[in-house]
Amino acid sequence: MSIRIPVQLHDVKGSQPVKETIRQLFQKKEIEVIQRPASFILKLKHEPEEKVFRIILLPPNGYTSNNVDETSPHPEVRRAKITVKGGIKLNKTGFSILKNVIKCQYYTNRDIKIVNDFPYPKVGGTNYKEKTISAKETLFVVRENGIGFYHNLVNLSNEWILLLLEKELRLQKEPNIKQAICTYTLKDQKVFRTLHTKILRYGDEIFEQGGQFITKVYNFDVAKSIPPLIEMLNVFETGKHEPCTVFGIILKIGKKNRRAVSTYLKEAVTEKTAPRYYLEELIKKLR
Repeated sequence: MSIRIPVQLHDVKGSQPVKETIRQLFQKKEIEVIQRPASFILKLKHEPEEKVFRIILLPPNGYTSNNVDETSPHPEVRRAKITVKGGIKLNKTGFSILKNVIKCQYYTNRDIKIVNDFPYPKVGGTNYKEKTISAKETLFVVRENGIGFYHNLVNLSNEWILLLLEKELRLQKEPNIKQAICTYTLKDQKVFRTLHTKILRYGDEIFEQGGQFITKVYNFDVAKSIPPLIEMLNVFETGKHEPCTVFGIILKIGKKNRRAVSTYLKEAVTEKTAPRYYLEELIKKLR
């Protein structure tokens, strides 16, 4: 559920410290804004493949995951760090220095039991930790040893906060959807192209939107639906949880066809068709 945003985003973007941060980080390159349930991500429209920089704007009591009591996975990341620039006041030229303002909710390894249909585990339990940092501080939110692979950042204040994100990415390949569906009828190809386009545009919001196209994917035979969906697991993450969206669709199909879907997933692990993390997590959940 989204939180209420009391101040318009364009007012915050128009404040002097935010404008200056955008200018310094992105120069004059084209950027886009991604809205999450309780945060906004500013990023380059065309990001580099190995290291990316983003601005995260957290509204009062905002957070970076889908819900305040959830953590999000980041399998595409080798390491990532967050710098808290400070609070944003529309009539000030600099950031406010706030103490103990950002709470990082995280797990210390990747082997976390997931209850829901998406790889967004709830906070708490074994290996769960919390850390609170202040303005001007930097925190590594993801490390290569697994710490912070699942995490959520929460704004504890009643002010807008600006965070700088720097992350190094694992090598990824672009999904070859055209090859995966080349033997399908034109009508069926259109269904998968539409799904891929909507995942790129909306991410996990497509589950709220519904639509006949996604129902058609659920109703296809496993032999038709799963191969292109496995290929879609290679989709680049841009802040909209795109790979997790594909994960959820495969999982829903797999719960009705466990053995058949698991066979395709195991083959994909062997052939390295898609990121190993998602494939192995799906296999575990379908046992």
